[in-house]
Amino acid sequence: MKNQQFKLSVLTFAISTALVGAAYATTQETLDEINVTAEQQVKQSLGVSVISEKDLARNPIENDASEIIAKQPGVTLSTNAPGGARGNKRQVDIRAMGPENTLILVDGKPVKSRNSERYGRNGTRNTRGDTNWVPADAIESIEVLRGPAAARYGSGAMGGVVNIKTKSPTEAFHGSLNLYTEQPEDPKEGDTNRVGFNLSGPLIKDVLGFRLYGNLARTDADALDLNASENANANTINAGREGVRNKDVAGQLVWNMTPDQKLTFDANYSRQGNIYNGDSQNVAILVPGPRNIRNNLAARRAETSTLYRQSYSLTHEGKWENFDNRTYFTFEQTRNYHYPEGLLGSYEGTYNSDMKKTIGLLRNYRFSNEFYIPFTTGNTSHMLTVGVEASRSELNDAASMMATMETYAFIPWLQNQGRSGKVSQNEYAVFLEDNILLSNNKTIVTPGMRFDTSTNSKPNWSPSVNFSHQLTENWKLKGGVARAYKAPNLYQSSPNYLLINASNGCPIDRANNWNNPNALNNTGGTGTPSNPFVNNNPGGFDWGRACYFLGNPDIKPETSWNKEIGIEYENAGRLFSLAYFHNDYRNKIVSNGEFVTTIDAPAGGYNREIRSPNTPNGVPVWRNYTATNVYRWGNAKRALIEGVEGNLTLPFFDEILTLSTNFTYMIKNVNKDTGNPTSIVPKYTINSSLNWKINDNWDVNTTYTRYGRQKTVNNPENFMQVIYTNGRSLVKQYELGSYGVWGANIGYKFNENFSTRIGVSNILDKRIYRNANTARTYNERGRAYYATLKYSF
Repeated sequence: MKNQQFKLSVLTFAISTALVGAAYATTQETLDEINVTAEQQVKQSLGVSVISEKDLARNPIENDASEIIAKQPGVTLSTNAPGGARGNKRQVDIRAMGPENTLILVDGKPVKSRNSERYGRNGTRNTRGDTNWVPADAIESIEVLRGPAAARYGSGAMGGVVNIKTKSPTEAFHGSLNLYTEQPEDPKEGDTNRVGFNLSGPLIKDVLGFRLYGNLARTDADALDLNASENANANTINAGREGVRNKDVAGQLVWNMTPDQKLTFDANYSRQGNIYNGDSQNVAILVPGPRNIRNNLAARRAETSTLYRQSYSLTHEGKWENFDNRTYFTFEQTRNYHYPEGLLGSYEGTYNSDMKKTIGLLRNYRFSNEFYIPFTTGNTSHMLTVGVEASRSELNDAASMMATMETYAFIPWLQNQGRSGKVSQNEYAVFLEDNILLSNNKTIVTPGMRFDTSTNSKPNWSPSVNFSHQLTENWKLKGGVARAYKAPNLYQSSPNYLLINASNGCPIDRANNWNNPNALNNTGGTGTPSNPFVNNNPGGFDWGRACYFLGNPDIKPETSWNKEIGIEYENAGRLFSLAYFHNDYRNKIVSNGEFVTTIDAPAGGYNREIRSPNTPNGVPVWRNYTATNVYRWGNAKRALIEGVEGNLTLPFFDEILTLSTNFTYMIKNVNKDTGNPTSIVPKYTINSSLNWKINDNWDVNTTYTRYGRQKTVNNPENFMQVIYTNGRSLVKQYELGSYGVWGANIGYKFNENFSTRIGVSNILDKRIYRNANTARTYNERGRAYYATLKYSF
């Protein structure tokens, strides 16, 4: 009995630090008790948040779980690029580490479909991420883990972890039908409509249960001219939000083989198709061909990309005499049908065809096994977790990998071998973690060690230690430190990945020309072809020189030393926490991180005269490609991210009224190489909500979010961002001032079967438009009206 009581105490703490796997070490009755206790204690705890089914019902999301995830402390939405390109496709960003460092789980298993989208030179993907694969009405709860405890989950969790838990089978037959609509006040903004269903119950009482859900949803694209007043001309259109069509169906079978052994089978199929409205990676599309393609695709609201995702998993949970374990195997496949994108300079990420789609295929295989072993040493109790993981990813995406080389200088060692868009990566990990309850029964220490190795990067050790100390009956001191890790993605590590620049986007010869003012004024106007690096031309630099950027199979993984310390108070539903976090981010992977060589073109080169209204003063410019630099993905040095986050929950009048507020304040967010932010996030964010439970049938909710100042990059990220004709930086900083968004809704329960909710978002109609000078901004939608109707049985 003593051992069982210890198990409950340790596992409750384990959940509060999001060490979710240890929860499988108890019987189902104990699990239920733990889950209830955990939700009460960690609703908004230090380093972890739990979004309950009630929260989702009171604050309906439009079409993507990221909307409510972003309301948690330490969390915002951003793109992975420090400049914020593709701003309307922002994803979950935890503690400014970027979306690529946020690991998305569904029922505790990683979801990596976004890796089927090409990873661009500026760090962006043309994707919404992986938080929209589970329909809103099928979500039971969402757990958000921040800080050192996330390092336990391995690659991609340097910022944190989001675990979306789906609804489980019920003991009796139950079902629901859900309708949702949102209608913006501005007709230029796309509306949303969706319908979903859930069914669950026993097939064989107490032995075999099932759950089935389905979903049809559509969010229309914003009008092409939504941001017209903010844009200079038709060539610099910054699009509003793209639309999306969703079709989802998923089933689950749970077989209780014995009281202590359970087998779960999951099968999921989803289709996401975007509705195009002119979005691109960069601002201006000056060449008529690509511009006409963009306009044609946008005019007919084409599905420029369609993702088909299917996944299957088999999970075994067992309780044995001296230990418990959880084992699963998953297979995930994503087929990405998309129009080919440009891989050349300023047209990278721009669709260059509207005739035929290409297919990218991503397959992920994963095996995981964890053992939970309780034991004691003297008066100290332990819950030891031992785990092994193995995964394999296979990508075939030739159209997104290989820029054509015939028009430009060439790379002999690539031209002379058969190139393909296939790349694969195997990853293996072992980890050990011990939840130690000290003899004072007030302190829990959790040391851990994880070892990762990958076929595409060097091995990595991730030590960690977390602790919780009960200062008084109501106050706790918590903290931790861990070395987190991220392996390079399949595009960064592919030796066949090739991008080209043929104009302003190439680094200059910094040794001879970076500090030479004449190097930034050459127009080639002498009438003769010249190569400034070969012929010592006094102009110093040929601004039309080409360069290449390659994948790197020998790249180092990214790492970060994540630290956190804070206090927490809990008493009769009143919650308070305050934490300081400090992330020392190292080896961030950048596109021009490593110079490879300078290569020569065939005899005679590619000298040619280019006359264009875009050349300085209309003077003809000679482009000489007899010498071309080659770069590949490499590692930057260091970045520093630190901040403060906290939360306050206050119930009033026996919880008839509940006020919840959380905040995040960024002290530092800087890439030490460039002085730019690592991720574009607000200086501060405040999220507040007030729930009024009028009676058993009526409730009213209001929310307010305040965002602090946001700034895009101010300095060139690399030598590519300089206009060589006059020495000015291409980088134009954009600052978005502080603003707030207020919303409210009212819910009514007709009876046990019918309920409804109506509400207004952005009541004060605070609008943000994308700026004319940069694509590194986003749209804040205006006032909109929404309603839900739910039938349950």
